[in-house]
Amino acid sequence: MAFKLDLSDTQEALLEHIMRICELSSKKEAIENALTLLGWAAMESAKGYSIASVDDERKRYNEITTPALQKARMKSLLAKLAHA
Repeated sequence: MAFKLDLSDTQEALLEHIMRICELSSKKEAIENALTLLGWAAMESAKGYSIASVDDERKRYNEITTPALQKARMKSLLAKLAHA
């Protein structure tokens, strides 16, 4: 399936930066990686888990959430409540 994605100049610059730091050779490869990461994060959020980066040395973490991940968590929570 082919599709066209309209990005702002800022989003295009971000995509190019991500491709450089991850050594990705194409936008297709970047999108495939992004979908893999979002899919994993959505499944973990649906389990009620937080998605975070961890600084083992300082014992600190930075949680990330997005509207999509919040929806995945809420859908799972509502399903559990409906079955209770």
